[in-house]
Amino acid sequence: MEIGTMLRNKRKILGLTQDQFIHGIISKSFYSKVERGLNEISAKDLFAILEANNINLNDFINNAGSTSKSDRLKVEILVAFNNKNKHEVQELNKKIQVSNCDQTIKLSSLLINAILNNQLDKINLNTRNEIKKKLFDVEKWWNNVYTLQLFCNSMLIFSFDDLTFYMQQLTKQKNINSLSFDVQRLIGSICINYFHNCYKNHQTDCAKWGYQIIDSLTKLPDLAIYRIIKNYYQNFFTGNQKEASKIIDFFKDYDLKEIYTVLP
Repeated sequence: MEIGTMLRNKRKILGLTQDQFIHGIISKSFYSKVERGLNEISAKDLFAILEANNINLNDFINNAGSTSKSDRLKVEILVAFNNKNKHEVQELNKKIQVSNCDQTIKLSSLLINAILNNQLDKINLNTRNEIKKKLFDVEKWWNNVYTLQLFCNSMLIFSFDDLTFYMQQLTKQKNINSLSFDVQRLIGSICINYFHNCYKNHQTDCAKWGYQIIDSLTKLPDLAIYRIIKNYYQNFFTGNQKEASKIIDFFKDYDLKEIYTVLP
């Protein structure tokens, strides 16, 4: 039994329409495909929908029945990933790799474990290529919190040419500012990681793709940090050290060490 089927069954038991069941957490069109097994729901959205409908997460997993062991494992590792529980993710990954879960779930599990346990460098080339293919097989990957989160945290396994290709794909998407806040936040984080890769690979001209994407984000205070960091890189890459230093001073004034200590 797929997670989408489990959600549909719960929804029907409650006598709710799809609109009533999702409480505006995700779009109806996206959720409809989740129920049909065509879209992958993120851990955060799954938890939010269950909570909104007063469905206990453990009950949801345990009531799935013996035929849905792979789905229970999938949900459990998403929960552990969301909670940043390294040990639990490691143990669940071991179970998933020897289970009858499909290859997509096994690869996602492998990547989740590598991200949380700082083992990305241990993933061999063939597995990396398979992960890349599966990761972007998701329909509208740029609007999928789960895919974006994995991509954001695993950019180290991609070559610079790969990263630039996916950044160019993002620039082609219209109305990024209409996407959910969580999606825009992840897209902003991906851009910041890309700028760092531009710096490391001495390809500062390619940073223009990230500038374009960040400029298309909604102008919200909570997303302003991405614009400020973008402005830093833009000044730094063009040799405008005076303006770049002003931005570093701004971060120092507000004791934002987690930002200014990692900037070049």
